[in-house]
Amino acid sequence: MRQVKIAPTAALIFILGVAAALRVFFFTGYHGQDDIHYIRRAFELSQGGFTPPASHWATRIGLVGPTALFYRAFGVSPLTTNAFPFLCSLLSVVAAFVLGRRLYDARSGLIAAFLVAIFPMDVIFASMLFPTEPVVLFSGVGLGCFVLAERERKPGLYLAGGLSLGLAGVAHEAALMILAIYPVYAFVVARPARAHLWVVVGIALAFGIDPLIHGLMGDPWVRISAALAHVETDWDTGPDLSYRGANLAWIGEPLVRLFVERTFGLFPWLIAPAVAFRLWKPVDGSDRALAFIIAAGFLWLAYGTLSPIRYAPLARVPRFFAPLVLPAMWLLGHELAERFSRRAQYVTLLALAINSVACLMLDSGSALVPYEELRAVLARAQPAEVVIERQHEFPLLFAEGFKPRYALSKLDDAAPQSAVVVVASDAARERVERLPGVALMARITPPETLYLKLLRTRFVTTILRATRPAPRFEGYAKKTEPWALWVYRVP
Repeated sequence: MRQVKIAPTAALIFILGVAAALRVFFFTGYHGQDDIHYIRRAFELSQGGFTPPASHWATRIGLVGPTALFYRAFGVSPLTTNAFPFLCSLLSVVAAFVLGRRLYDARSGLIAAFLVAIFPMDVIFASMLFPTEPVVLFSGVGLGCFVLAERERKPGLYLAGGLSLGLAGVAHEAALMILAIYPVYAFVVARPARAHLWVVVGIALAFGIDPLIHGLMGDPWVRISAALAHVETDWDTGPDLSYRGANLAWIGEPLVRLFVERTFGLFPWLIAPAVAFRLWKPVDGSDRALAFIIAAGFLWLAYGTLSPIRYAPLARVPRFFAPLVLPAMWLLGHELAERFSRRAQYVTLLALAINSVACLMLDSGSALVPYEELRAVLARAQPAEVVIERQHEFPLLFAEGFKPRYALSKLDDAAPQSAVVVVASDAARERVERLPGVALMARITPPETLYLKLLRTRFVTTILRATRPAPRFEGYAKKTEPWALWVYRVP
């Protein structure tokens, strides 16, 4: 039977459609962790709060800046909050094809683009306000341009690579950790060249955006000082570091997570052998460079230090391996295109896609759902004042687009009067129910997702206990605890 040839452009459009559909269907919108700080800072900037940032999260102007522009133009919503990561994610699909075709051939580029399109981590963070997607895009393009420049010896490609890596650093300073592998790269893969200085120039020019913008706010070096302070204080208390040292648990944990993490799906089971094979038997310089970047980059991101003066490794969470996503997809895409038959390629890609969808179905979903339901309850009640426990104030504000039609205040020691009161803790609930004339208006519970159902099973609990450090396992256990928002009217 004659094969029907599809133009690369048409195939790329189809892949982009698949990528967009997955990201819309599994849209999260709000996680309720680091994104709280990013949302708050982006909103401040959108309202003209051009003052020095107060936390290391708020200094990441490469993430909060574009989001502030979306807020300014279209208002605050989950869509505008995640518009920038979403666009970066789709551009990563395009970059996977364009640079993959340039490094290898059109088919390798298309397969790499499809791999990015269905990669669980990329789909998840395309709808969360985290620096992950900008880092995937800009770090990947930067490393891809560098590998291409090594082959073609064009200063413009070195400069473009440096500019892109610098932009990744503007989004998240930890993205620049990948540069730590250069001395070993220069020793193992290719000797230092004068043209490599163009990369340094590009990084300096792009990262120079940061002190320039923060200088206009009054403190050009706030990003560096905040990052160093965070390294020197917070990393010692993180769950990934609480059991560090020369022991099997700490040394083996990144490798275990690499192959069992639902954020990665089955991808590492194919990428790791491809990297090992191409380190041993590269076809050309691009194979060798990409394989080395992936292997050395993974080891440094898992075990290297963030601090220039002491050992302070990065937390071992999947999103911090974002700089390696595009290089890994280029290498795997080329392996599939070169070594697999067409039928084997389609079967492999279909299996990866099915696995990715299964992994995405296990994601915890949006943390905003109960607060959107609360917003609807309040819209019907039309209260003049709402009093809420401190930890639930921000998500309600976000659900309201930071424009509630009522006075919003935190629950304190004073007894609320003539207000709607929202509580979740048992202590606060007991206190409110003792007030005279109080009436229950609604009880709002978070949705019972498949993720939570599985976390409560003995089988999954046993696996997590064996593959996660104790503090992280306790975090999983806490997620399974039932809770609700109790809404009362107090006369």
